Amino acid sequence: MTSRSVSLACLLALGMACAVALPAAAQDDSAQAGTKPVTSGVVIRGVTLGGPTGVSGTSTGKQCDFSGEDVDQNGRMTGASVNCRPGGNLANTLAGLPARFDAYCAINAPVKSARLIQAAVPGNANHCDLSGITPKDATGQFKGAIWR
Repeated sequence: MTSRSVSLACLLALGMACAVALPAAAQDDSAQAGTKPVTSGVVIRGVTLGGPTGVSGTSTGKQCDFSGEDVDQNGRMTGASVNCRPGGNLANTLAGLPARFDAYCAINAPVKSARLIQAAVPGNANHCDLSGITPKDATGQFKGAIWR
């Protein structure tokens, strides 16, 4: 074998090794990013109403609005912020919800026609992404807000 043939063989072997290793590495990264759907527990959408607050746990008279969320070409949300926790309840899922939210809407998972995945952020381990659903459908499912 010439040195050119040896070099080519080494490059081909390296390319094959990378082709096998890259999909495995990508799989590990996606697992860490949170790709397992959340199908149980409470899902909470924080709301900032401002002004004087009402009594904690009572209705605000407002709906949770998803109309400002980014959508894809099919009109489905690409990643609205909510709080969720597999098997969680209202008390342990509210933990971490930023203080700027003076009210919230809560429903039980799974969210119909949506993808809900854990996507923790600094300071909020219960942060999740809600996607694959239209803003109108999400607003209809989450309904009325409750004072925090």
